[in-house]
Amino acid sequence: MSSSDSGSDNEEDERMKQLLASWDDDNDDDDSSDSDDDEEEEEDEEEAKPAGATKFDLNLEDNVLDHIVIAAPDFQEALKEFENMTGIKPSVVGSLRGLGTKSARVGLDNNAYIEIIAPDPKNSGPIGAALARELEEGTLVPYHYAIRSSEVSDMKDDYVPNELGWQPDHISMFGASPDGTPKKWEMLYLYGHRIGGCVPFYIDWGQCDHPSASIPEVGALKSLVVRAPAGHKVHDLLSSVKGIEIEEGEPMLEFSFGSPEGTITFSADNPVGVKFPGFEEGETGAKDEGNDDGGDYKFPGMPELLPTGGDGGGGSDNDEVSDAVSDDVSAAASEPDDDDDDVEVSDVDDDSD
Repeated sequence: MSSSDSGSDNEEDERMKQLLASWDDDNDDDDSSDSDDDEEEEEDEEEAKPAGATKFDLNLEDNVLDHIVIAAPDFQEALKEFENMTGIKPSVVGSLRGLGTKSARVGLDNNAYIEIIAPDPKNSGPIGAALARELEEGTLVPYHYAIRSSEVSDMKDDYVPNELGWQPDHISMFGASPDGTPKKWEMLYLYGHRIGGCVPFYIDWGQCDHPSASIPEVGALKSLVVRAPAGHKVHDLLSSVKGIEIEEGEPMLEFSFGSPEGTITFSADNPVGVKFPGFEEGETGAKDEGNDDGGDYKFPGMPELLPTGGDGGGGSDNDEVSDAVSDDVSAAASEPDDDDDDVEVSDVDDDSD
């Protein structure tokens, strides 16, 4: 899909700052009702952690694990279960409007982290609906994982389609830092491999603050094991990635990490993985001759730009504010461009409990 309509970058920046200003004013009002104890805890956390740090500030490596996605059908239950298991409360990020998901994060060592995703009951979308449909009640399971890379564009254009023979899905995500500066990061999903979440997706944070700089750390990652059938190309794909053990066998994703409550292990056979509309495994698959379905799609009601917090799990849970912002901006989704499969979406990073 082609990028959104061309316009002045300055105009977009100014509009973003205006949106952030109104959003922050409302959040300030909400914060005034917090208890003194909560305010003291927040001040302590701010002193212990930097306001934000990019991959350049943190000197982050390429071709290493960025984060692991674990999924559940119920967001609040997932947070409670994770905290009970580990003794650490995840930092709530917020919602991805148009996709129907909410998420929370907790850090690992080496600037990696765990992301918990679940359906957002207040905002419907295809990925949230898939989570609700595919996952059994009470489950919290490994779902996917991301590799950090600065070569997302090159992989999309050459390596994925030509070397792997899979179909790339390049997605640009947009948000804003607390001062209103627009932020953009890139993701690359791979389809046509038929083993779901055992094949990673790739992420390039660009100039964005990396989540690991501002979220609580649960402990060190002890192992990440990916199992896939012998001869599958994912063995070659992961052979140069540090810290991932690849085994032969039926598809499986498993990882272990330390926590205040001891070593915790999550494991799932045949992990589904995140699938965007138009790329369902077994239906679209890899592009080949005679298959003209490029997997382009439209996000339902996706706004161009929405405010995002810069603290990894930020502001107040204020749906009225988010809805007002959503109504004030035009939809980013547009009709597919035959020459470009890229997609742009916006991130919301503004909910907490």
